[in-house]
Amino acid sequence: MRNISFFVHLFEGVFHRGMSNLSAKPRVLITHNAIPQVAIDILKDKFQTVVVKGTPNPTREELLELIPGCAAALWYGHIKVDREVVDAAGAGYDHIDVDYLKEKGIQCTNAANVLGPAVAEIAIALTLEVSRKTLEGYKAIITGTWLMNHATWMTGHGLSNKTVGIIGLGQNGFAIAKRLIGFEIKRLLYNDLTELEEKARAVKAEFVSKEEIFKESDFLYLCVPLDDETRFLVNKKTLSTMKNTSILINTSRGGVVNQEDLIEALQKNTI
Repeated sequence: MRNISFFVHLFEGVFHRGMSNLSAKPRVLITHNAIPQVAIDILKDKFQTVVVKGTPNPTREELLELIPGCAAALWYGHIKVDREVVDAAGAGYDHIDVDYLKEKGIQCTNAANVLGPAVAEIAIALTLEVSRKTLEGYKAIITGTWLMNHATWMTGHGLSNKTVGIIGLGQNGFAIAKRLIGFEIKRLLYNDLTELEEKARAVKAEFVSKEEIFKESDFLYLCVPLDDETRFLVNKKTLSTMKNTSILINTSRGGVVNQEDLIEALQKNTI
């Protein structure tokens, strides 16, 4: 519930500064009914909550109908926050018209600093699943197709004594790096906009160029925001420089990877 606690604290601060004359509880729109009830109950203690009931995902029309009169919105999902939604309200950013929010004087925030540990754990889980073929092994067991006479078919390869690269040593990248220490990797490489010396020292990471990190990494983690600089960061050219045994783990937006180039690389065993 760290996300919800963060938003309660945030909303209270905003309302205290800009809406201190409100006598009733401010209305907060919760834009997805998949948010756990226990989280909604936390919000109800401080605010009047309005929950979109659309299943499985709310429609744009439902949001436009419910948002008028709401002092804040806990936005969950991928429905675009554009001018029509902002005007209707009267109150990751790539799906939000941030310039128009500035024009209207509306504060826009996200919970960027609360999911690092969860992202890192899932990234490590994906790494082990792919490198150690745990899902393949599970499927072989439940389907009765385990090859007893081929002892090495599920061996895979581990993280120990490998070179690991992280592009983006921000919250998620740093959280992943800390968890990699226990796997006794050989080298930890990173690339970011600038050298991050304090973080790098903490995890014994080396700052290298993007070219080197693609070339040298046995495991490569993408932990960057999606913007004009990072869109299609992984493409035919960068994939061609990677080892054909490399494993790529993307914790960023999908647009960081050129999907068509990735499919082609996988089909040709480039990686």
